[in-house]
Amino acid sequence: MSLSDAHSSSTLPLEALVGQPQDAMPDVMAHLAAAEVESAQRFAALMPRVVRKALADADPAAVEQAIADGGFVLNDSTVVMRHNTENDQIEFFCDVGLPEPHALEASYRIALEINLCRTYPGITLGVHPESSRLVATTSIHSLLVGDDEVCLNVLELLTRQVGLLRDSQAIPLQVEV
Repeated sequence: MSLSDAHSSSTLPLEALVGQPQDAMPDVMAHLAAAEVESAQRFAALMPRVVRKALADADPAAVEQAIADGGFVLNDSTVVMRHNTENDQIEFFCDVGLPEPHALEASYRIALEINLCRTYPGITLGVHPESSRLVATTSIHSLLVGDDEVCLNVLELLTRQVGLLRDSQAIPLQVEV
């Protein structure tokens, strides 16, 4: 397609662009809405199973609280698992810690460098907007989650990488009691 073809395609009828007649668009929208509902239902069933397996030895009340909150402690790290319905990703978050106040700029620079160099593959570091805590994140499209083990493996990867990051002391974090 040439540049002139691309320009003229903006004036083509919608059916020429998407390969469907315009009157079929409501069917496409209904299909997308149904897929979104199905994905949300899959996650609603998946989340409790994953939490129960991850916290197999925990107090039942703590397990139910983790299911309700979406967050729990795994491998000495606070993790959160949630479904982002806008992009159908299952997102995983892991608390890294609170940077030392006197070293905020250096901490953020190091976090950016870690992201750029993929020093801890599979995770991306960010700052929680409300607490200013460093957080490691990763996500996977819900269609790639064939079973609970996928999520458990992602949580294991995430908490393992955060443990290695903390142990390296590359980012100056406040000591928490």
